[in-house]
Amino acid sequence: MERLSLNSLSPSVFQIRANETADHSKARAEIVSMGRLLAYEHARRGQAAVKSAMRMNEATAAQHVTDIEYSKLNEQFQAEHLLYAAKKACAVTGESAPESFEEFKRQGMNFYKNSTFLKVLQGLYQEIVYPILPRVYSEAVSVFADVVEVGFAETYQLTIGSDDIPIFQDSAWGASRSVPANRFYSKDITLNPQPKTAEIRMKWHQMVGNNVDFGRFFANLSAGLYAKTMGMFNQVLTALASDTTKIPSALIYTFGSVNWVTLANKLAALNNTNINNIRAFGNAIALSKVLPTQQTGASNTAMDAALATLLGADYIRSGYMGEYMGVGLYPLQDAIIPGTLNTILDAQKIWLMASNAVKPMTICYNSATPISISIDAYDNAAFELIFNLTIALDAVAVVADKIGYVTI
Repeated sequence: MERLSLNSLSPSVFQIRANETADHSKARAEIVSMGRLLAYEHARRGQAAVKSAMRMNEATAAQHVTDIEYSKLNEQFQAEHLLYAAKKACAVTGESAPESFEEFKRQGMNFYKNSTFLKVLQGLYQEIVYPILPRVYSEAVSVFADVVEVGFAETYQLTIGSDDIPIFQDSAWGASRSVPANRFYSKDITLNPQPKTAEIRMKWHQMVGNNVDFGRFFANLSAGLYAKTMGMFNQVLTALASDTTKIPSALIYTFGSVNWVTLANKLAALNNTNINNIRAFGNAIALSKVLPTQQTGASNTAMDAALATLLGADYIRSGYMGEYMGVGLYPLQDAIIPGTLNTILDAQKIWLMASNAVKPMTICYNSATPISISIDAYDNAAFELIFNLTIALDAVAVVADKIGYVTI
């Protein structure tokens, strides 16, 4: 499976020709191109910041514009795409279209509930996020999931190969057929993307007059998808924790330095890799409990323990989660349970897996129509716009290689 990422984006998504857009106009093509560039740049900066904080030296997506250029591009996009939608709406009504953004703002309430104006906006936004959103989303979940794509109304079949290792028995010449058989079986799993929907409300005056960061708006649509996925992921992990057919009890430990190394060593052997290739991931709270963080009375045992485990200056200065006993620590970005202030991820469990193993989750989405956006005006005192977002997703647990966990 080819991993989606910002790096895999073709430069052609920013060099759109007029005949590639919905109404084949040069103005629309330029607006879509600007919007995609804003979304890409906002996502790229978030990706770079996360990898820098985690001291990961992986290549990040290339920078296309500076901070100053980004700000100017955002202002230009705000003005041009709203004026473009207004021009299309006025072509239907026969009214004179505003010539400048200032004139548009003065006439703004004429367009607030104009159905043609809103349909043009939703078409623009959908074209903008089409190639960007799946990759931003994939970057967010890449630690624990592979993201694949299928066409509309199609399914995806995933074949899981056997992770068993053949056991060689003592034998004798002529008796090689009498040893116990090692069975290598594969399993097919079918993913069928189903609609997931969210609603966003935005005040019209803020969208028109307050220089909204549209790059952030487009790129952060993935945050809601991430929260939904983390909920699905947590359900999968909760089920796995009690399913000994997938995670044998011999791969479940309570936390302790010896148990930690024992589990990492077992997983390295089972996955045919080195112990340095074992990774630990989970809630940042759970991972923080691995590191010595508590001071006992007036003594400085926490600092002594940090030095003793070679956590070094990074840990002393900032509590950076680097590695513990040779196992890299990778905190997952948590998400909030809708309607509450509670987070989703279990703060009592840390999951260990091999870096070269098949990831424990596969997510499939429709590439032909990755997201649909509809916009309506909500006639209230706040003059809100309602964005209805729908994306088709499916997710499944894939325990193709051995994983385990420790309970803190």
